[in-house]
Amino acid sequence: MLKSSVQHKILNYLPDDRPITAIQIVENLEKCPRGFFAISKTYDQDSDADLRDVSIFKSSSTRYICLSKTEGLPNFVVQEIFVLSDKASPPKGFSLLNRTADSEQKAWKKKQLCYRLVNKKDIRTAVTDIIVCNRPKKAPAEFCFAGEINGVYLCYKMGNVQDSQQGDAPPERPPKPNAMSPGGVPAAYPSLDTDHDYEILRPGAYPSMPAGPGAPIRPAPKPPAAPVQHQNSTNTLGSSYTSGLDGVPFVVNPKFVTGSNADRFQFPRIKARTMQQILKDYDYPFTVERQT
Repeated sequence: MLKSSVQHKILNYLPDDRPITAIQIVENLEKCPRGFFAISKTYDQDSDADLRDVSIFKSSSTRYICLSKTEGLPNFVVQEIFVLSDKASPPKGFSLLNRTADSEQKAWKKKQLCYRLVNKKDIRTAVTDIIVCNRPKKAPAEFCFAGEINGVYLCYKMGNVQDSQQGDAPPERPPKPNAMSPGGVPAAYPSLDTDHDYEILRPGAYPSMPAGPGAPIRPAPKPPAAPVQHQNSTNTLGSSYTSGLDGVPFVVNPKFVTGSNADRFQFPRIKARTMQQILKDYDYPFTVERQT
């Protein structure tokens, strides 16, 4: 995730005020630990946020800071962070970050990153963001200086931990209704001793439960029985359509089935006729019908 000035302006509309839970240093950006995001660009100049040691004799490997808001010790957040010299000892309760997570190399020769983890239940504010700046005259708005490492400056932002905890808390369950209404009249719903309030949706829904006022006394009428369908029906238009052929089996004449009868049966031969022959054979003048 790039921490450039343009991206910070966008993040102002979609802020992530969750506190930081873990910090790591890597040599290769592609080997950023799972659940972490790397600070690869400076906040003020959008340049490379490399924190490597600068030397005219030998070029050292790159160094980048990685942050996480989900990894680390459960319920612990970063409360404070600052840069310490390599010869100084960290204060009580603080931890040193002096090794890379991907290559197990020393982070810096003359600098150490010191931070403190505290249970978020015991504090109200914690570090919510860390940026890298190129020699700023002053820290950006809402940020504080953490120290200088090889010509660049680390700045951090504090946020309210209690606000982030309220967003993660689940809503409370509403109280159970009493068996008696405020006016002293028995409620329509029976009181339950177990935690199955929502199993009864209406009075009298179950035979074992007493029905409340207004519940029907007699049972509901049974639905009409479905019409019986014939297995050997020639109906192909659906179960709702009936005809006079229902129940009549469809079978082939036996003389067309057996081979012996098929040899005896002679199919009639149809002669081809012209239209004139057909009109001549079937011509009818209808003279008798006209006289009556």
